[in-house]
Amino acid sequence: MTKTRPPRFQRKNHGTSHSYTLDGQLVPGVTTICGVLDKPALVTWAARETAAYADDNWARLSEMRSADRIAALEKARFQTNRKATTKGSRIHAMAEQLAHGREVSVPAEIRPQVEAVARFLDQWEWETVVTESPVANSAYRYAGTADAVLHNDRFGNVLLDWKTGKGIYDEVALQLSAYKHCDLRLEEQTTIGPRGGKKTQWVEADMPQIDQCMVAHVHEESIELHPVVTDDSVFTMFLYELELLEGWVKRTSWRYRSDDSFSPTIGDPIWPETGDPE
Repeated sequence: MTKTRPPRFQRKNHGTSHSYTLDGQLVPGVTTICGVLDKPALVTWAARETAAYADDNWARLSEMRSADRIAALEKARFQTNRKATTKGSRIHAMAEQLAHGREVSVPAEIRPQVEAVARFLDQWEWETVVTESPVANSAYRYAGTADAVLHNDRFGNVLLDWKTGKGIYDEVALQLSAYKHCDLRLEEQTTIGPRGGKKTQWVEADMPQIDQCMVAHVHEESIELHPVVTDDSVFTMFLYELELLEGWVKRTSWRYRSDDSFSPTIGDPIWPETGDPE
């Protein structure tokens, strides 16, 4: 019996997170790479959310010990972000099911958005090519998971990203450009055993041709379709981000302290009575 060779590119799930390996080595994800960009708007958002939480919970906070009050305020913005992230993940999951023509049972709190997704798929006459597909670039050694590739006669194959937040930002061009330039892809394959048991595994598959990149911005009861520029100049900017991550962030960030590349540039303090640093 011939054994199937495992794919050189793999995605591994770790609870609510995941990682990617290529030829047995960890490679960074597109989201992590794009995270090296400065996002000053997040500072304003964090301050606003913390202030709003304090205003809404003033009486309760005033009765707490100082240390507990400070801890509660530090965590406030994460609670808001967690709610938005959870809602977005649920809408993403529903969109994937609808894209494959499956029936879904929709909770009331996200029904308007899911119904908007269903109308969007019908009105644009989208046909599904792939969804939630792990992809990798074997030359530059990075990976990620693309939301969907959809097809219609007007646009051809569209690499589509669902966005459920209040706005969409230019950074999505870097993300989609990275996915578009990948040359490896995985898809889930389910086999049925002799006793009816199911086994699901990732197998390598061909990369579909990408004709255009777009964002579907999900509002309360509608969806806006935005074309996204992902030309060579955008991809070059993404590669600069990758270089910055590998060459500087991994060298100096405490997060990567166990990585071979970790080598901080600031030495221990020296004093007149101590010897010269080695």
